[in-house]
Amino acid sequence: MAESPAAPSEEEVRRLLTVYQQYQAEAEAIVRQLSIFQISVEGCEKALKAVEAMETVEDGEDMLVPIGQDSFIHAKLTSKEKVVVGVGAGVSIEKSAAEAKESLSKRKAQLSDPSGKLNNTLSKIEQEMGKIQSIATQYEQQFAE
Repeated sequence: MAESPAAPSEEEVRRLLTVYQQYQAEAEAIVRQLSIFQISVEGCEKALKAVEAMETVEDGEDMLVPIGQDSFIHAKLTSKEKVVVGVGAGVSIEKSAAEAKESLSKRKAQLSDPSGKLNNTLSKIEQEMGKIQSIATQYEQQFAE
């Protein structure tokens, strides 16, 4: 008859709980970061759409300009040649529409790389948390016997 493994020590259970809580905190932080990246990507996409829409109208025409949260304002286009683009730290510079689109596309791509890495890290953390949960279930069964 096979002997069941020895019951875990109280110290081992505490250690596993501590590790699980650390993983949980790290996963929550990553989810918050991913949310910030997603908001930034969506902002780039909206800006790109606005620049593309601007290119299709003539100077002096009315157009709807997105202001966020699926909201728009009516505006009259005075010039479609220049776009003011934020470059960080509250600084904006004037660029041609083509340069603005290129800049926004690059920024969007730059946001996607770390976002993918964070998703991979989150998956690994979730796998480790699953392993700990499995071990905890085994411990529970041993205590129930």
